[in-house]
Amino acid sequence: MATGRLRMMLGLSALGWLGGCGGAPVSRAENAVTVVRAEPAPAAVKLAAADETSAKLEVASNASVATTREVPSACVDASACVPPPAFVDAVCKRKFVDLPLFLFAGKMPWQHLYVKAEYVEPVNPHGGEQSEAWMQFGEEVVVLRRRAPGGGSGVQISGPSDLDVLRWDGTCATIRAEMFVSYVPAPMQSPRIIWKYLDGELQAALLKNAVVARSREAEKKSCRDSSPTHPTPPCEKAMRQLTDAIVLAVHQNVALPPVGSRPDWVK
Repeated sequence: MATGRLRMMLGLSALGWLGGCGGAPVSRAENAVTVVRAEPAPAAVKLAAADETSAKLEVASNASVATTREVPSACVDASACVPPPAFVDAVCKRKFVDLPLFLFAGKMPWQHLYVKAEYVEPVNPHGGEQSEAWMQFGEEVVVLRRRAPGGGSGVQISGPSDLDVLRWDGTCATIRAEMFVSYVPAPMQSPRIIWKYLDGELQAALLKNAVVARSREAEKKSCRDSSPTHPTPPCEKAMRQLTDAIVLAVHQNVALPPVGSRPDWVK
């Protein structure tokens, strides 16, 4: 009997040991890792589709806007002969070294003015390159746009007006109109035209002018070991003479090919 009781106790102990080690049965659902695919809500789907459609329409719209590199040659307003505003905006956001050879030509209708102050800082508020060379007494410019007092709000008020002007080095400047006169007050000045920066075809066309060709040969000899941006005195003199020769040739309507650095603009 004792033996039977001992066996029973051993059996219960074994069952208890198994229950303590294994614990309660664990279902597969408790051990499983749940993966849920995040699907956008219906409203978000519609918004994304609308954004995609809008982007496609914007791309299509931009693609349909035709731009041109044509240099305008006609006044947009007979009362103030200036180039189209879109062209001026494009010109003043960069530096186009070849452009003055077209716009300063004697055959063009644009108004030429001359600096009457001894020195004027050439401020360009349109984001384009600003020349380091200050404007000097007698410098020639082409008027691109007249800015009436009031800053374009459409309300005309009394006060000084500003002019957007183009310089011979291809940069823009916005200067008070009172700083200019319509006659040549002194021998015309201009910032240096750096020959190496001009388009190759423009160079070839300019060299057909005898004065330009001679000045270019003299400049090559004088500037052989000099920087074009910080020239030695002999090179500076030769560059000035070459610049004067180019200016004269352009005023005399030297034949130029329709190439070179020019802005893209919406006509």
